[in-house]
Amino acid sequence: MGHKLTAVFGHELPRMILTAGVINNNKVPFRPFLDREAANQVLPYHTTLFQWDKQQDIFYLNKMADLTFSPCTVTAEEFGIMNSTGYSYLLFVRCAAGEGFQELCDNISAVTGRPLETYLRVTLSVSKDQKQIKQQYKALTKSAKLPMVLPVRGLEVFHIWDPVKRVRTITEAGNILLPD
Repeated sequence: MGHKLTAVFGHELPRMILTAGVINNNKVPFRPFLDREAANQVLPYHTTLFQWDKQQDIFYLNKMADLTFSPCTVTAEEFGIMNSTGYSYLLFVRCAAGEGFQELCDNISAVTGRPLETYLRVTLSVSKDQKQIKQQYKALTKSAKLPMVLPVRGLEVFHIWDPVKRVRTITEAGNILLPD
């Protein structure tokens, strides 16, 4: 793995999760040689727009410097559960492009020369305990009011092997390369 470009959200998702009483919601999939707890502290709730391998780092990291961000939204539509890596289960919310989001994606594709993910989802919790994931799903479907408009607060680029770290933040205020 190399890096990934993500659209990140504000406080609406954490608030929704806390309101439902969901606890122990590590949102990082199980991967060999990855400190999930540390990664969970770094990664915000996000949807991955695209990711690339280490061999393509120089090319895509240079392209990230040319990206701009305009305010936009996605709409959280429904919760789901799917199998994930490491014999685990993933609780997610499926989203649809909202106001300005498709234009943002088109601009990113124009800069990078690459199409983006078309299936938008935000991982809420990952666990090897299927019962826990089903309980979280039930609590969320009972308490959360969907559809819900989620403002996208910016784009972030993450180095996604151990240790996971944020390397670039792109908001209305600017495109900032973070120090190592």
